[in-house]
Amino acid sequence: MNDNPQNPVIGWQDCQPEPLAWINLRELLLLVLYLPALLLPLVVAAFALFAWQLHLHRSTTLALLLLAPLAVSTIYTPAATSILSAWLQSQLPVPLTAVAGLPVVVLVGRGPDVAAASTAAAAPWLLQGQALAAYVSGDQRSTAELLQRLGVAPARIAGDSCARTTWENATLTAAWLHQHHPGSPVLLITDPWQLPRAVHAFQRQGLRVQPLAAEPSLSPGVRNRLALRETAATLIYRLQGRM
Repeated sequence: MNDNPQNPVIGWQDCQPEPLAWINLRELLLLVLYLPALLLPLVVAAFALFAWQLHLHRSTTLALLLLAPLAVSTIYTPAATSILSAWLQSQLPVPLTAVAGLPVVVLVGRGPDVAAASTAAAAPWLLQGQALAAYVSGDQRSTAELLQRLGVAPARIAGDSCARTTWENATLTAAWLHQHHPGSPVLLITDPWQLPRAVHAFQRQGLRVQPLAAEPSLSPGVRNRLALRETAATLIYRLQGRM
């Protein structure tokens, strides 16, 4: 294993894409979703307005204002995490039974914890000759360098820091594959919460996808956030016709 790689990752593309206003709005809404101290007062206010508009009896209004935040707060429980995670897994397309040709391993940016797990899962495929190359999309160069430290030759690693969404991960990866490994299948490795949505996005680019979940060791709170985030994102993808 090469702990101090001297050779740079040859096929890496750094860029500073134009900011998207809706991404900032998305992150703000997700922050509200993640934090009960922000979401629950909004729920109370919404139900208070609802009760006022309908001229509900005071006792009914009080019951709503007590029960509504209590019901919503259950989304932060371990049981909710398990239920949402199971629902997300049910959205995963049926895996391909047989894929001709060696795949290209694809990792997508999901933060350092997921990067550690996904690179650890990817390295054996590359070191044992079971994959042609690795492409890291929408992540820091450090993730590609982590693959290199695990022993993967830098000439077999490429990627970009340009993608800002899962859909852009898929489109930029597809463009690179068509240029460098046309027709090769994709071994898509990411956390189990994002994986179903990511597979759909990559398939929409005409790619043959083998999914592989890499689950890092995460706190219950982080697991809950990922489950909530991906549930919201999956519902949006369905509304957009991307799944």
